[in-house]
Amino acid sequence: MEAIFPYIISALVAVMLFSFIFTIFNIAKYFRTVKDVRRAWYRARARQCFAIFMFAFALNQMLLFPQWFTFVVCAILIVFAVANYQYAVRAKHHFESHFADEDAAWAELEKKQRQR
Repeated sequence: MEAIFPYIISALVAVMLFSFIFTIFNIAKYFRTVKDVRRAWYRARARQCFAIFMFAFALNQMLLFPQWFTFVVCAILIVFAVANYQYAVRAKHHFESHFADEDAAWAELEKKQRQR
């Protein structure tokens, strides 16, 4: 176990780093997007990436500091991360089903603006 311990920690840190970068990327896309459904979809994707970050962070802390208090706090964090991830997946699927409606509404709005 001691031989692979640094590799597990390194993998968890890499997962944390990439998920945090994707969280920031999706938050930036959220602020730059004008369409409401797309904004909500990017927010759900950011929430999903942040849930992965929280899960990896909790596992990392449990491996680095194996004490009962750490396990209790990390268990709460893992439960919150799993619930957040499930909510984000449901929200993403919900908003993906409304992309066509939003695109049609925006096309109609642009058509009306060109006619003026």
